[in-house]
Amino acid sequence: MTMKLQPVTSNRTSLKQAGFSILEGLIIVAVISVLAGVVIPSVYTEFEKARLSSCLSELGGMQAVAFDLGDGRYIPTPDEFWNEGYPSSTEGEYYYIVDAEDHNKGHGNDLDNCDEDNPGASINGRDCLDLKFVVLCDHDHGDLGLYCYGVDGDPPTTVKPGETDPGYKGWLTENNNDGTEKKGKNPKSKSK
Repeated sequence: MTMKLQPVTSNRTSLKQAGFSILEGLIIVAVISVLAGVVIPSVYTEFEKARLSSCLSELGGMQAVAFDLGDGRYIPTPDEFWNEGYPSSTEGEYYYIVDAEDHNKGHGNDLDNCDEDNPGASINGRDCLDLKFVVLCDHDHGDLGLYCYGVDGDPPTTVKPGETDPGYKGWLTENNNDGTEKKGKNPKSKSK
């Protein structure tokens, strides 16, 4: 019996058939870049919207704590607000600023542009708002807002780019009446 020899065949695919050409690789990179350019900004925008919503919610809670601590009779000082309202707060970017901390202090240099010694009178011709306190975040929310704030009982709002800024963030650079610097905190839990 004679055996015929079969030609040896390889199951390997040639390199040319298995790999990508440079052109194909460049096309894949271009497609991935375009997809990333579309997806990443939209994900970032949604992240910023969530952060903005969180800030507005936090500021609303801070307003409620200020009124609760004051029991409708007075406005708590920053120390009372943080120590009693948020005893487990940590250093952060939320601020509670009281208008002059005393209705007789800050004459001519008030957060709310009101001269409490002469009710109804404005300072330097600016609108007299007669605010008691302002809560604000020192976060930059990009295109969604420069920062968020809440005054007395009004719902928290956002200062959007191009809108008139009431200037509350500028007060963060001003010292308290006792000469100490304003300290921001992150509210961790409300008092019970």
